[in-house]
Amino acid sequence: MSKQTKQLGGWGLVTLFGGSLLSLVMPLACIIALVGLILTMKGYFRASNELGEPGIKRNTIKAIVVGIIGIVIFIIGAGAVIAEIKEGVYPEDIAGPIMVIVVVWIFWLVATWFWYKANALISMGTNVNLFKKGGLLMFVGTVLEIIVIGIPITLVGEILLIVAWFSVPERKETA
Repeated sequence: MSKQTKQLGGWGLVTLFGGSLLSLVMPLACIIALVGLILTMKGYFRASNELGEPGIKRNTIKAIVVGIIGIVIFIIGAGAVIAEIKEGVYPEDIAGPIMVIVVVWIFWLVATWFWYKANALISMGTNVNLFKKGGLLMFVGTVLEIIVIGIPITLVGEILLIVAWFSVPERKETA
């Protein structure tokens, strides 16, 4: 894999990871996460082309689209709950917010499954098994996030993917 592809994938994930964590305390840091997402996508797309495996690009696109839909549903659902509370209307039951959480969780499950598939294909093409392990940990973490213990598992998966990108051997460029 080329040095530029490795750097786009690796530094893109570092930026996405850091921006995501920062956005928990500084909402504007989501812009950093968005830049990281774009760099990461570029890295995965280039890897797809360099490895001659279109499934990487296809699964990456599916993961991102499904993930964005999940985020939009979360924002709309959270906004509706907040609007009710601001108006002084407190839902007598918590069925609505729980439904939003479950629906978003299902979208995240599907998104991380596609993410795992993309990383498994990169793992096969590069012989760097950390891609597959990192993607699998992210999926398992997402499965377990509904009971909270999945959050650290997902974080470990993300860190493994960062390490995987920087572990890929560079191809020698010929003049």
